[in-house]
Amino acid sequence: MGAQDVETTNKKPTSKATLWLVFTVLSISMGSSCLMGYHVGVLNAPQTIIGLWIRRTKCIEKGGVPSEEEGLKVDHELWCGKLDEEREATMFIDNDELNTLWALLNALVPGGSVIGALGSSFLVNRFGPKKSMLLNNVLAVASVLLNSLARTASSVEMLIVGRFLAGLNSGVIGCVTPTYLNEIAPDHLRGSIGGFFELSVVFAIWVSTIIGMPSIWGNMEQWPILLAVAAVPTIFQLATLPFCPDSPKYIYFKRQNSEETQNALSKLHGKANAVGGLIAIRNEYELVKHEPVITLRHIILDPFLRRILLITLGLHIFQQFSGIDAAMFYSTAIFRSAGLDGDTAVYATIGMGAINVAGTALSLVLIEKAGRRILLLIGYSGCAIFLTLLTVSMLLYKSGDPGVEFPNAGNSFSFAAYVSSVSLVCFVVIFSIGPGAIPWILMSEFFAQGPRAVAAGPGAAMNRFGSLTVALAFPYMQAALGEYSFIIFIALNLLCIAFTYRYVVETKGKTTDEIQTELRSQMDGSPRQTSESHPLMTVKTNRKNDEKLRS
Repeated sequence: MGAQDVETTNKKPTSKATLWLVFTVLSISMGSSCLMGYHVGVLNAPQTIIGLWIRRTKCIEKGGVPSEEEGLKVDHELWCGKLDEEREATMFIDNDELNTLWALLNALVPGGSVIGALGSSFLVNRFGPKKSMLLNNVLAVASVLLNSLARTASSVEMLIVGRFLAGLNSGVIGCVTPTYLNEIAPDHLRGSIGGFFELSVVFAIWVSTIIGMPSIWGNMEQWPILLAVAAVPTIFQLATLPFCPDSPKYIYFKRQNSEETQNALSKLHGKANAVGGLIAIRNEYELVKHEPVITLRHIILDPFLRRILLITLGLHIFQQFSGIDAAMFYSTAIFRSAGLDGDTAVYATIGMGAINVAGTALSLVLIEKAGRRILLLIGYSGCAIFLTLLTVSMLLYKSGDPGVEFPNAGNSFSFAAYVSSVSLVCFVVIFSIGPGAIPWILMSEFFAQGPRAVAAGPGAAMNRFGSLTVALAFPYMQAALGEYSFIIFIALNLLCIAFTYRYVVETKGKTTDEIQTELRSQMDGSPRQTSESHPLMTVKTNRKNDEKLRS
């Protein structure tokens, strides 16, 4: 090696994040993760406005004329009749087809995400995480054009296809982004950097709620602008990501180019850490280079990899079954029960979204200090406790309702409404600190380089499937069980605690080799020891080549 390389290797290793690492993380998270969150949250605030547009569009399609006067009898009354404020509030309940269309528009993102996630492994293995992310922007651009131009074209079908493409785009993001973040992060920052994925998602959901208010863009004239804003993360990523380093592991595993890999490591980890990182990557490659290309079939047939995959799937499905989506769905109604009027309750919901963002940001610090496993246990325990308080307080408030016989009497348990509001906020905080980000981080940390991209697809798909299940099932649960709805989630959180305690190992500050060894020891029920007989799980050091690299 030349004089420059000798000088590089003599530098003292540093633990500081480089500017290139910060720039790359921002390009990935703000360009992709934010887009995924925006897709999820953008239709929540303007639901009534877009519903009225769908009614008007369908009225014209059916040959009717939208009425401009309330109470006037017209053809196709269900679609064409003008609604007063009270009937606007119940238009989805009163019109089964409209309700189905709206449910479809909301379900297409998590539903499409399942398909996109399952297909994303092919992209990562073929093109690497960086190029896969850039190619995924084709779906992002197509979905933005269809969604934002749907009103101009008076086409509900364009909005449906656009939402499906947004779902496909989100599925690829959910698979590729955690993988990319994991592979560019130094071991001591891997959890914090991986947490940027969830932080960006919840931040974008919060922003979409704010700008979706009627006073901004959530009104009849400007809601297409609201959908067009999804282009902003895409433009940002297309302008920044081409300048970012690719995954060093992907570079070496794909091309065995030591110089290119070291250059990427120098940018991401600093020159002082580049040679050590290259040695670790090269050793991992030497151990698995004769192994076949890993497919999902290999993972399913291999007992060890299958076990890790099942643990990963469990983490993702339990995250969604914690009740977070249901709690967010119910938040405005709970705040209203505490005595807040309609607009104030909406502002309170926005405030709770800000708390969710703050809690997720706090988790980026705690993940590397407290560890992943303990935060999961604390998070799910807190979720169970605060959902119990929420259920009890809602039942107390309902039992104190004087009823129609005494319309002027106050609720004898009025304090319970405030307890329910505080319980809901605390539930969101404890979820965001623990279970919010960690399943995405562990999904990438549990697997070695070979099976990581393949396993990320089913993991992201399971997460989105869980979200879809809760989104579709909770309205029926709420209708059938009322205030008892959250009891199901309390039981599921208790199962989460047992699952985490039994199957999840701590990964804080550990190398892939150490994590794999601990997972294998857990499966075998034997003491932790490094074994060289499982090439996908451990890394054997070639000392002779290491010395050559260092000299």
